[in-house]
Amino acid sequence: MVRYFYTWVPLVVVGAIFMLALPWLALVALAVFALVAFAALAAVVGAVVYVPYMLGGAISRRWHLHAAASTRTAILSPAERRDASRA
Repeated sequence: MVRYFYTWVPLVVVGAIFMLALPWLALVALAVFALVAFAALAAVVGAVVYVPYMLGGAISRRWHLHAAASTRTAILSPAERRDASRA
């Protein structure tokens, strides 16, 4: 299967050189490259913003659940705690 792709390498190289030799095709190639680069940059920026946001939400959620669980446990007596676990 890999040998099949090796047969296409000269065609791709010659095609790329031919495309970049013509000015208007080079402009199209530059526009496509700029679009791909912009999409990659947007993905990186999105990841840089999304990961800390989700991490902060997870830490905050866990902190609130931990605080609520410890407060509820401190208020209930052992008998009430046993009855609450049955419900």
